[in-house]
Amino acid sequence: MSFDVICLITQWAPAVAACRESRGTDFYWNAPDNPDGVDLPFAAERLYRGFDFIEAGVYYEILRGQLPSRLRDKADAFLGSVYHRLGPGCPDPPDDLADDVGFELARHEMYYSMRPATVRTVLGHARTVPWPEIEQAVTSATMPPRNTRHDVREFEHFGSIVWFHQDWLEEADRTGRGLIILLSH
Repeated sequence: MSFDVICLITQWAPAVAACRESRGTDFYWNAPDNPDGVDLPFAAERLYRGFDFIEAGVYYEILRGQLPSRLRDKADAFLGSVYHRLGPGCPDPPDDLADDVGFELARHEMYYSMRPATVRTVLGHARTVPWPEIEQAVTSATMPPRNTRHDVREFEHFGSIVWFHQDWLEEADRTGRGLIILLSH
């Protein structure tokens, strides 16, 4: 199964209004294709390969049980905000768009959404993760064998994917925007 992850770095009020008007994420899926590439004037679009994106969460779920609590707590505060179901005590990603439009959005499309204030909070968590110490802890971690050639089992691969989240957060914060992460199946 192949799918993409779509990151919308968006002005928040217009995105909420468009979502409310379309009664979901159709404001994105049904946006007209404009020749100049600006399909949604209030959002910048970033794409990423979906399988790697999800597999990085699986990797961390395996790793987190082997991390010392001090490292795990710092990583959980960030990674729990961008990945689902990482384990007991780990937060769930925010769904600020659903909260602000006042109705639930389709789980098969929406991965997470953050208004600008949430972006700042999660970015603050991301900046406190002690990555060098986690990388050192990984050297003694036990990883199960791969089930497929696409499984993420190396810290470098994991890190390259996680940095996308942090880059998106940085761009959103720098521009005063929110994030909407969608899955395309």
